[in-house]
Amino acid sequence: MKLIFCGASSEIGASCIFLEIDGKKIVMDSGMRMTNDPLPEFRSIQDNGCLDCIIISHSHMDHTGSLPSLSREYPYADIFMTHPTKDITTTLLRDSLKIMDNRESEIPIFSEIDVISMLKKIKCFGFNYTFKPFNDSEIKVTFYQAGHISGAACVFVEGKEGSVFYTGDYAVVPQKTVGGADIPKLRPDVLITESTYGDKLHANRKVEESKLIEMVKMVIERGGKILIPAFAVGRAQEVILILNSAIKSKQLPDIPVYVDGMVRNICEIYKNNPNYLKPELAKKVWKEKDVFYSKNVKRVTDNEMRKKITESDEPCCFVASSGMLIGGYSVFYADALAKDEKNYIAITGYQDEESPGRHLLDLVDKPKKERVLQIKNKLIPVLCDFGKYSLSAHGDKGEILGVIERLQPRKLFLIHGSPNVLSHLGQEVKEQKSERRRDIFIPKNGEGFEFSFNNPRKQFKFKEIDSLNIAKMPENNEDLEKIWRHLKDLDRKKGFSIEELFFIQTGNPEPNEELINSFQNIINNSKYFDTEERRLFLYLPVKEESLNKKKKVLKAESEIMEPNQMLAFVNTFFPKEAGIYKAGQKFEEKIAILHFDFPLVAANKYSDLIKEFEQITKWKVQTNSFSNQIAITPLILNLLDSQADFFVKMSFNQNENYVKIHLSEESNNLEKVKADFIEKTGIDLYFEYPNKKIDTFQTEYIKPKSKALEQNQAMYLIEQAFKPVEDKLYKKGIKNDNEGSFIELTFISSPIAEKYKEWINDLVNETGWRIKTSKTNNQIEIIQKANNIFAKYKVQIVKNPSLIEVERKAKVKINGLLDETIRKMIEDEFLSITGFKLEIIK
Repeated sequence: MKLIFCGASSEIGASCIFLEIDGKKIVMDSGMRMTNDPLPEFRSIQDNGCLDCIIISHSHMDHTGSLPSLSREYPYADIFMTHPTKDITTTLLRDSLKIMDNRESEIPIFSEIDVISMLKKIKCFGFNYTFKPFNDSEIKVTFYQAGHISGAACVFVEGKEGSVFYTGDYAVVPQKTVGGADIPKLRPDVLITESTYGDKLHANRKVEESKLIEMVKMVIERGGKILIPAFAVGRAQEVILILNSAIKSKQLPDIPVYVDGMVRNICEIYKNNPNYLKPELAKKVWKEKDVFYSKNVKRVTDNEMRKKITESDEPCCFVASSGMLIGGYSVFYADALAKDEKNYIAITGYQDEESPGRHLLDLVDKPKKERVLQIKNKLIPVLCDFGKYSLSAHGDKGEILGVIERLQPRKLFLIHGSPNVLSHLGQEVKEQKSERRRDIFIPKNGEGFEFSFNNPRKQFKFKEIDSLNIAKMPENNEDLEKIWRHLKDLDRKKGFSIEELFFIQTGNPEPNEELINSFQNIINNSKYFDTEERRLFLYLPVKEESLNKKKKVLKAESEIMEPNQMLAFVNTFFPKEAGIYKAGQKFEEKIAILHFDFPLVAANKYSDLIKEFEQITKWKVQTNSFSNQIAITPLILNLLDSQADFFVKMSFNQNENYVKIHLSEESNNLEKVKADFIEKTGIDLYFEYPNKKIDTFQTEYIKPKSKALEQNQAMYLIEQAFKPVEDKLYKKGIKNDNEGSFIELTFISSPIAEKYKEWINDLVNETGWRIKTSKTNNQIEIIQKANNIFAKYKVQIVKNPSLIEVERKAKVKINGLLDETIRKMIEDEFLSITGFKLEIIK
């Protein structure tokens, strides 16, 4: 057995461990650092030849951030992780692409193509299910619940040459969103444990939560606002639940809590994976209740809303990413709140040594007048109060020692901690009384170790259960009764994973994600199975004597298809090309929720099938509102066909329903690609490539084909349509011409209005009203935008710009010389905001 530590050794970041066992080469985690040297020591992997598979413990970027790069180098290596980890990783990596794209001075470490290719290689398994990653090897892998965040797993690898237990990041104490680490009493030869807080004992969790609530109450009472910068994954959800609970229990007044940034996306992913949440949350999700948002907890939707709530006098609380104030909307709120003494910034998580969050905490002993925080290139005076609250999702020293004692490894490796912390923890382990002698290692990055175990430890095995080998998916409770009878008399206290149940039912040991999701929906709605009380990812057959009393499936009229039968029926009734990637239900309302890849087209194309489905099942059908972003890029690459090599990246504006494709060079037949794409998806498509002229939209709009909506209703639809965009809709009103009434929309300028020609055409059809845009330019606003941009770049102008409206141009005279790079940035920003070109005169 060989181990090489490629990252997170005597540091926190870039977790990556190379394991060679039974002739197979495995990497566990592939993270990145938030520094100028982001990647793990991949050369060590390369020096050992090929790579057979990659196993990911959880989705945080210090464990997944370099995964597309590693997967690109080893395209035949499968990737294994849990279901929530895949969902969260997909979201975080796509966000990373945007961040890298905005940093023009930096070379990105991977491309969108790398991410798409990597996602295709992922295979998902749940906790407590042992799978074989290779067809030609007896190596076995099991994921165990690690706590920490949704889907986080400890990884147990067993082979003929020995066994390795890798903790990833873990938390023994349960949190509000997820339970604590659930580690059985295994006997690994090697234990690799994270040691982030290996020199500390955590404060009592409830005490820290109470301190946070008391601080919020104090700040609200003095009329201030609170910013809680939080990691989008895990910490933010904890903070939201703490505040929501405090408001409901009257510990806090009835205040608004605004949620912003990547936090919003992750809350949805948590909600979409209820079996990985704590029981009380999962049960709410199953009843179609929102566990994060309420009348007090609200999503921030656009810049106008951000500006309005930060400038208002209303006391409130913001929960926004990023947690270290490195980027994201937490930086916007920090800038807005820091200058007012009434406000407060609450740090709740780990802060990297070089992060703005750590620098903020270092200001605590300085007089208020001397407190200045630098975020990116901006200096922010800090007059508000701030403090730290310990809501850690990592184990502390006592918990780490407990895990070591529980597993009793022969070889122990301490990683994922600062050098001082690792040294302290290593000494504590040495002094710990133990039944067995162990060797303790504190490895360095790039350091390798080889072991030969003459008698690898044997693990306790549960009795294997024969499969029923029923090929088809169960469709009703009668089908599930067969598997229930097969299992009901077993004397087994430990529940079955969903993969185990699927194997027992079908004989298939490696189901794909679609099959498992469908099967889990069926089991969750079955009267024959219950989840364990604490571990909702494990199932037990219901005792026979209590079966008739079971009330999990509510009373339904005899002609209405059972929920589990209906969900299974979805997969067989609709053709594969319909693109249904998920099905759900609102049980009490008898509504089936069908998630199509492209709902705008599917709802019309399959309307007859949907009606027939409703007639057969007696369930009403509701389709999803937004397209499946993951399905877009493969379709575009397929349509581009031989020109797919020109593809650079894709951006999808969900609210405006268009996709922008960046190509490395101009291609043929793009109009046909666009037409085919719109036909298949209902989404507009634009191409950008070097030297392409900017499209200008004319201000002529189509005639309405439908009956006009009531005036106020039409105005409301228009207002909602333009709410998400950065180009402000300054005015809307009813006007008349010789054809009758129409709606006039006013933007900052006519060029900006022309950008929305196709969008306005859609609104004409939706409202039934003729719509025109004002051809006037808001000169005062354009001049003010110019002044703001020059002030932003610290360039002094002689006087206000003069506008030449016919040429759509502004002239401005400046003092002194201007760097050409700054000049280009000012010109581009002005054109983007106003639609006018800018001529700068010395």
